[in-house]
Amino acid sequence: MTADDTPALTEMVERHGCSCKVDENSLEQLLTETSLPATAAHERTIGEDAAVRRLSNGRLLVSTVDFFTPILDDPFEFGQIAACNAASDAFATGAAETVDCLVTLGLPADHTAIAPPILDGMRDALAQMGGAITGGHTIVSPWPFAGGAITATTTAERLLRTDGARPGEQLYCTKPLGIQPAMGAARIEEPSLVEQLIGAVDRPIEAIRDDAIAWMTTPNATAATAIASLATAATDVTGFGLAGACRSIATQADVGIVIEHLPVIEGTPALADLFGEGLSVGETAETSGGLLVSVRPNDRDAVESALAEAGVFYRAIGRVTDGDGVLFDSPTIEQISH
Repeated sequence: MTADDTPALTEMVERHGCSCKVDENSLEQLLTETSLPATAAHERTIGEDAAVRRLSNGRLLVSTVDFFTPILDDPFEFGQIAACNAASDAFATGAAETVDCLVTLGLPADHTAIAPPILDGMRDALAQMGGAITGGHTIVSPWPFAGGAITATTTAERLLRTDGARPGEQLYCTKPLGIQPAMGAARIEEPSLVEQLIGAVDRPIEAIRDDAIAWMTTPNATAATAIASLATAATDVTGFGLAGACRSIATQADVGIVIEHLPVIEGTPALADLFGEGLSVGETAETSGGLLVSVRPNDRDAVESALAEAGVFYRAIGRVTDGDGVLFDSPTIEQISH
């Protein structure tokens, strides 16, 4: 509870952040059972991160929608994370220009006063992307949620799909993993469980949480701009985790993926082990995670230089093979502090 006895944001929901998504298998079954054909006007629809429509001036309009429940209690930070996460699907296509957001907001009837700081947080994050709030829709909802419908533009030459990866290419990730265990630990208040957490990890839980928030509030716009003309395929790492992002590329491109290295937020491996979460096999839900990018061998140096010059974190984490499926090949774990 907050000081005025108002329930904290995370107390109003049963699932937090991207872990509130319908699970991957259920979503796949839904799409299999639903007829949603692509049209000639669209570059792609189902199976990709966003819909892309060709405009009359030769540019491409990218559109996507994403919203979720609070992953933390601060309304401003929740708004920042919601905006970064919503825009991430557009950035995964390489579209990082003329970013607009139609806000989607749901609030319990007795707690509408939290709307202004949530919107302020979204506005702040969008400004960092060169974007803006251009409208939206708000409803009364028993669970609070925030996000929006994002539009952005790009060119055909810079458009990224998930089906472009080819055997022999290198995979990069632009943020460390571990959001779910980091924020799960931060929400625990029961004294005996707090003691258990403190005994399990050598780093203060507050420091782990702060690192997670810093990564979640970092937009993927700069990373997208740096790699759009060099990558062959991309997606973002969100609710289905790194493994889900890898499966998306492997399935769409008809390739295999081998993961050999995992950058993670310092302290989260021990927390994930305590919670029984599969961080070492990419199964933790990543809210506002980084981009997963496939790069031709000859372009590796150029991509690494572009990301470094833009001040974007990156790590080479694996490779594309001529097999199928996704293999986590006893990956080395690198713990990262922000």
